[in-house]
Amino acid sequence: MSKIAISASGGLGDILELLPIFSKFQGHIVVSDLYKELFSLYNFRIIWWEEKKNEFENIIRIAKKIYEIKPEIVYGTYPNGRRINILLTISPGKKIFCDDGNYNLSRLVSLVKLSPGNHPLKIHFDKSLSYAERNSIILGIKPDYPFDFAELEEYKREAEEFAKSKYVIIHPTAKYKTKSWPIDNFIKIAKKIIGEGLNIVFVLGKEDKFELSVIKKNLEREEKIGKLKILFGESINKVISYVKRAFFSLCNDSAVAHISGIAGVKTFVIYGYTRYYHTAPPNSEIIRLDLPCSPCYNFAKGEISVKRECKINIACLREISENIVWEKIKDFLYKTHTFF
Repeated sequence: MSKIAISASGGLGDILELLPIFSKFQGHIVVSDLYKELFSLYNFRIIWWEEKKNEFENIIRIAKKIYEIKPEIVYGTYPNGRRINILLTISPGKKIFCDDGNYNLSRLVSLVKLSPGNHPLKIHFDKSLSYAERNSIILGIKPDYPFDFAELEEYKREAEEFAKSKYVIIHPTAKYKTKSWPIDNFIKIAKKIIGEGLNIVFVLGKEDKFELSVIKKNLEREEKIGKLKILFGESINKVISYVKRAFFSLCNDSAVAHISGIAGVKTFVIYGYTRYYHTAPPNSEIIRLDLPCSPCYNFAKGEISVKRECKINIACLREISENIVWEKIKDFLYKTHTFF
C-alpha cells in the first residue's frame, strides 16, 4: 500500500518528535528542506518543500510527485498548518488528519474543500494528548523511546571523548526569546552544577551572540580549566551527539529539550506560557509556575502576540526563581547519588 506523510509545516521541535515515528513509516515523506542536514543520516523517501521557492511552485511540483506515486493514504501530521492542509486538499487517496477546531479562515477553507469522494478521516481531538501522541495515532505507529539518533562518526568520537567526564547540557535560549528564562539565572545554575563536580556544555544558536557574550564573561575561569564547553552555531547533528551522552539537560521549551528527552536523557524543561501538556518531550520534568492565566499560548496567533498582549510581562516565566530550578536539580542529584 502506497502512503505519503505530509509534514511541511511545524518547527524543528515538531520534526524531532516525528523522527522516531518516521523511522518506522513505510512510505514517502513531505518535509521542509530546512531539515536536510538532520534527515541526511536516515534512509527516508523524501519529497522536499524547497524554502527558497514560493508556495505556488512548491505545491505544483509536490502535487505532481504525489500523483505519480498515487498514494492510497495521505497523512497530515499535527500541527497541520496551511501547507499541509493545501497538499491534503489536492492529494488523491484517503486523508487522515487531526482537526482540533482551532483554524484560521485559510485553514478552514482548505479543509472544507476536501473532496468527499476521497473519504477524509478526522482523528478525534483529545486535549490530553501531546503532539507526539496525536501523530502516533494519525500514522498508526508507536515510536520507540529512547530513540537512537543516527550520528556522524566524527561528532560521535568527539562527544565520546568529552563524555569521559560527566557533563550537563544547558540550552538557555529558544527560537522566540519570550520563551527563554533569563540567561543570568542559567549562569547561576551552571556554577552550582560545576560546584558539584559536573562539567557543562552550553548549546547556542548562531543568533545567540548576546547569550554567548554573557556566558563567556561570567564563566571565563570555568572555560579555561575545561569545566565548560560552548557549542555555538554548530550543526544539529553535532548537537545531537553531545546531547545524547549528557548526564541530564536543562532547557527552555526548545528543540534541544526534544532531542534530550527523545534520546532518553533526563530533561528539565522550563515552561512559561506554552502548553507543556502538548509539547513536553518524553522523559522530561516540567518546571513552571501555575498561574491562573498560564498557559495562554494561541497557536494561530503565535509567540509574538504573547509579548504584545501579556499584561504581567510574562511573569509565568520571569518569576520562576533560581531556587525553584536548583531544588529540582538537587533532588535529582541526591536520588542518583551524584554529588561529588
